[in-house]
Amino acid sequence: MGEQPKFDPISDEVGYPLLSEAELLEVAQFGERRTFAENQPLFSAGNCPFNSYTILTGTVRVVDTSRGPRSVFVRYGPGRFTGDIDLLTLRPSLVTCEAETHVEAIQLSINQLRDMFTRRPQLGEKFWKSFQRRRELLLASDFRGVSVFGKRDDKATRDIVELLFRNSVPHEWLNIDVDENRKQLERIRGDVRAYPVVAHGSTVLFEGPSRFQLANHLGLRRKVPDKTYDVLIIGAGPAGLGAAVYAASEGLSALILDSLGPGGQAASTSRIENYAGFPNGVTGQQLAHRVYLQALKFGADVLVPSTITSLAQGERGMYRVGTAEGDHAAGRTVIIATGVSYRLLKVDGLETLQGAGVYYSATSVESRLCGIAPVHVVGGGNSAAQAAMFLSQSKKVSLIVRGSDLQKMSAYLANRLLANDRVRICFRSEIVGVEGAEYISAVQICAHGVIRTEPTSGIFVFIGAKPMTEFLPSSIARDDKGFLLTGSDIQGHPAWTEARPPCTLETTLPGVFAAGDCRSGTTKRVAFSIGDGALAVTSVHSFLERGQLAGAMEV
Repeated sequence: MGEQPKFDPISDEVGYPLLSEAELLEVAQFGERRTFAENQPLFSAGNCPFNSYTILTGTVRVVDTSRGPRSVFVRYGPGRFTGDIDLLTLRPSLVTCEAETHVEAIQLSINQLRDMFTRRPQLGEKFWKSFQRRRELLLASDFRGVSVFGKRDDKATRDIVELLFRNSVPHEWLNIDVDENRKQLERIRGDVRAYPVVAHGSTVLFEGPSRFQLANHLGLRRKVPDKTYDVLIIGAGPAGLGAAVYAASEGLSALILDSLGPGGQAASTSRIENYAGFPNGVTGQQLAHRVYLQALKFGADVLVPSTITSLAQGERGMYRVGTAEGDHAAGRTVIIATGVSYRLLKVDGLETLQGAGVYYSATSVESRLCGIAPVHVVGGGNSAAQAAMFLSQSKKVSLIVRGSDLQKMSAYLANRLLANDRVRICFRSEIVGVEGAEYISAVQICAHGVIRTEPTSGIFVFIGAKPMTEFLPSSIARDDKGFLLTGSDIQGHPAWTEARPPCTLETTLPGVFAAGDCRSGTTKRVAFSIGDGALAVTSVHSFLERGQLAGAMEV
C-alpha cells in the first residue's frame, strides 16, 4: 500500500466518521459523481477553492509536503469523505489528496455543503465536526505549514507571526538566533535581503512580506463582492463575531472587516474559565475561531486584514467603507465592534526598546519569545491575571499591581494567583524604568517609594484600555473617554436629528450601530460582548423594517 500513514482514521470516529449506506444516498442528493484514475489528484496543496469528496469505491491518500519530503498523513476508503475547515474559510488546501486506486466519489462544493448543512442538519453535523477535528489532528502532528524565519523580537517577524496565529494558519516560527534554525535557512536561501523569510518546505515564498502580501498569498483576502450588504461589521472580536453569527443565521448578508483577524482583545487571553458551556476553560483564540467558523457556516463573508480609513453615507442612505488596502464595501447598515486597545506603558528607557521585550498580549507566540526566563506582568484586572497564570506554566512571573488588592479581577482568578507559587504579586508597585541593549534585560520597580532593579525577559502590559474609534466621523457622538454613545444615551443629543427614537444600539449616525467594548457603559467581558453583538443585529432588523415600512407608505 505504499508509504505508511501518520494517522489511522479508524482511531478517531469524529475526525473520520464512516457513513452508512443510507447517509451515502443522502450525500448523493447534493453532489455529482466523479471518477479518478490511480495516482490522480482529487485536489492539490494550494488549490483554492477545492471540493469535498465522499468516497464510494477505491482508496485515497492525503499527502503532506510542508517539511520538504513527501509523507502520507492518512489514507481511507469507501464511506469516508475528504476536506477540512479551509473548505469553509475558502483558503487554499494545505495538503494534496490523491487517488491511490481507481476511485469513484461524490463531489460537494462549499455551496452544496452549506445546502446539506441546512436541509440535512444531522448529516451536515458529521461533516462540520469532522472538518474541525481534522484541523486539530493536523496541528497536533508534525505538520509545519509555512515556516517563518526571523530574529527574536524583530517587529516585522512578530507582525507576520501574529497574522498567522490570529487566523489559525498552521505555521512554525524559527528564531534565526538559534544555530540550527539559521543553518536550515541557509540551506534554502543563502543571501537573505529582508526578514522575515516565509517558506513552505524548501520553497521560499517571501522575504520581508507585508501582512497584506502574505494574506493575499494565503487566501485570507478576497475581492469584495460587488454588492450591497445588509450589514457591514467593523471588527472581528467577540462582539463583531457574535453579530456576524446572528446576522447570517437570520438571513442577513454580512461582511466582517478586521485589521488583523478573528478574536480582538479576546484572542490575547490565554484562558477563559467563566464562559458558559466551557467548564474546562478555553483560550480566547480557540473561542474566537469557533465563533468565526460558525459565522462562515451560515454564509458571512470575511475580509482581513482590512484597516478601515473611512466611513461615509452615500446615496439612498447606503454606507460606504474604505480601507487602507484599497477595498471599498457598501452596506445598508453598519455595526461598529472595534473594541479597545491596551494603553502603552510609558517609562524611562522604553522608547529605544519598544517592541523588543514589551508585549500587549500573552499567547504562545509571546511566551516562546521569552523562553523560560522570568517575566513581569503589569495590571490588576482579569487580562493581567489570565496572562500571569498562563505564563507561569513555563516561567516565574512577577505581577505588578498599583493597588493594594486584587478586587478588580474575578474572584476565581484572584484565588488562583494567590495559590500559585510561580507567581509573585507585588502590590502598590509600578515599573518606572527598563534596562537593556538590544532587548529588555531588567526592570526598575518602585514599591513603597523604594526603587529596585530586577532581571526580566519580557514585560506584559494590561493597564487599561482606550476605544478604537479614532477613524470614525465626528457625527458619531462619544462620551468623554471616546466610547460610542447609543440608544437612550443619544435621545435628545444635539447630534441626533431624526424624528423617531433611536434603536437600542444605534449611534447618532442613523443606521450605524455599536456593540461590545467600544460602546459606552458596557461590561468588558467576552460573554457580554457576544450578546451585545446579537443585540446589535436586533437593532439592525428594527432599522431595516422601519425603512421597508416607510418605502411601502411612500408607494
